[in-house]
Amino acid sequence: MSAVIHKTEEYRGFTISWQEPPMTSAQWTANVASESPLLYALMARNGAQVIDGHNRDDMLATSKMYIDSLLDRPGT
Repeated sequence: MSAVIHKTEEYRGFTISWQEPPMTSAQWTANVASESPLLYALMARNGAQVIDGHNRDDMLATSKMYIDSLLDRPGT
């Protein structure tokens, strides 16, 4: 049995975290979080979102687009 590998990346005040899927054909799923109350409120106001990708790079790109959409909205 292989060990579960957890990884994180910081982006614009948010932390993107994920674990490598156990199978090479499995979806990669990210969790986006922030310790900042202001940034957390932005996420809460826009509802939960599942962030998946076919591979690590796709999942990270989708996560970053989600974060960009939160921060780049008018009035934020």
